Amino acid sequence: MAQWQALLKLDSALQSRVCQLYEKRFPREIRHYLCVWIENQDCWRCSFNEPLNLAVLLSECLKEEKQILASVCEVQVSLMLLYLFFSFFVLQIVQRQLVNILKQTHQVVETLTDVELPEWKRRQQLACIGSPAETSLDHLEKWFSTVAEVLLGVHEQLKKLQDLNSKYSITDNIDLPASISEIEKFALPLLMKLLTNALVVVKQPVMQKFPQRPLILKTGVQFSMTVRFLVNIPEFKCKFKVKPNRLGVTEELHIIKFVSEFQHAGQTCNIEASSLPVVVISSTSQVPSAWASIMWWNMLSTSEPWNLSLFINPPPLTWEQLSQALSWQFLTVGQRGLDENQLSMLRDKINENTWIWIDGILDLIKKHLVDLWRDGSIMGFVSRERTRLLLQEKQAGNFLIRFSESSKDGAVTFSWVDQSNEPHVHAIQPYTKKELSVSTLPDIIYRYSLSSQRSRNPLVYLYPDIPKDTAFGRYKSCGITSRLTFSTITSKQIIMFLWGLTHCWSRPQVDVRGTAALGSDPLPSQ
Repeated sequence: MAQWQALLKLDSALQSRVCQLYEKRFPREIRHYLCVWIENQDCWRCSFNEPLNLAVLLSECLKEEKQILASVCEVQVSLMLLYLFFSFFVLQIVQRQLVNILKQTHQVVETLTDVELPEWKRRQQLACIGSPAETSLDHLEKWFSTVAEVLLGVHEQLKKLQDLNSKYSITDNIDLPASISEIEKFALPLLMKLLTNALVVVKQPVMQKFPQRPLILKTGVQFSMTVRFLVNIPEFKCKFKVKPNRLGVTEELHIIKFVSEFQHAGQTCNIEASSLPVVVISSTSQVPSAWASIMWWNMLSTSEPWNLSLFINPPPLTWEQLSQALSWQFLTVGQRGLDENQLSMLRDKINENTWIWIDGILDLIKKHLVDLWRDGSIMGFVSRERTRLLLQEKQAGNFLIRFSESSKDGAVTFSWVDQSNEPHVHAIQPYTKKELSVSTLPDIIYRYSLSSQRSRNPLVYLYPDIPKDTAFGRYKSCGITSRLTFSTITSKQIIMFLWGLTHCWSRPQVDVRGTAALGSDPLPSQ
């Protein structure tokens, strides 16, 4: 019966051969219903001893059936061998392709983690202190995500190859470019390296009150920061579990560290991201000195935040670095940096108190003079001697706006020239933040007059020869009726104020008397 049942399972072509075998020789129905009995008989012996036609016929039919089944087995074996050979060649091709893909991916991962990401972190460092550098992460996220998808795809292909190897006992051959296990050992570290570098701090720690002064934290005041995982693919849509680490903060630079354990496909990856060094203060009066420390660090340090080599022998900033950092401060606050003349004036006045004075001017611009500073109406940093040289060559009524050199909290003044007999340059008492909070500088310029000269306004042209209405008309308040009257003003002695940077420029030092509990790692005192 086993032989007949095997024949019934053959395809239609072989079934046709069976039908032809029994056609006009022996009824197939009898063969079917008596298959067990027929196959158990020794038909050859019966036909030999008693040569009956039936026995001979059945014997021949059974032999033919066995030949049909044998031919089927030969075909199946041949197909299996062909499949094994085909699988082997496919395995060779796939493995070579995977090796080539991984070689290219290795170069991309090295470029992303060792070149592109450090360059972005450096741009972010400088952006924190005012640089207009591009800090978008969209292109890096696209690259990180694409490379991660490629590596995960390689991992899936390796699993399929391993299953194929196990199923058909295809062993590694010397002709193969690499074994499956070797390829996997090469691919896994690439994925781990990509993931360990994929967590970055997008928004550095910043207090809401000082949005333009990140990395300064006040004890007892909340701050915000943002981290971003650059591998944005569906397989990794999960929540990171952050391990909090609360340490006391003392009077030093600190970093805030994020630690996460990432698990995928049986692999565990410890991922970390650290903020740039932050300064903790206990009073808002310490903000200028703290910001000086932040600028010093971020201008000089090009390594990871926890690299302490910078503190072994703290170097001073070069003038090129310092001038760039100063210009960025005005670009951030007033949307216009410093030109060469302004920087030259500052360079000549540098000493221990300059930064406090500059910080006061930055606050003055931020609160009262943003528009005028942005459109270039304020010359700002110009010395007394240069003011005289610039104005005495101009027609009467020319004036320029400059920052007071005598007010460390920030004040603005203007000087003008008249031509009574010979050119005389005059200046007035500086306007402070308190006075500018009552009346805007354009309104003050329009209202200004000299009572000794029949209430004449001597301010006619903004240097150089720009009509006052052209320069300030759009800023003038409507319906100005009041008038500020001053006594006769003669040429005033402009008090020269010696400026200079605090010692933070050469060696940052922050007086922090309070403590705060933050998840941070202290760096050694500078």
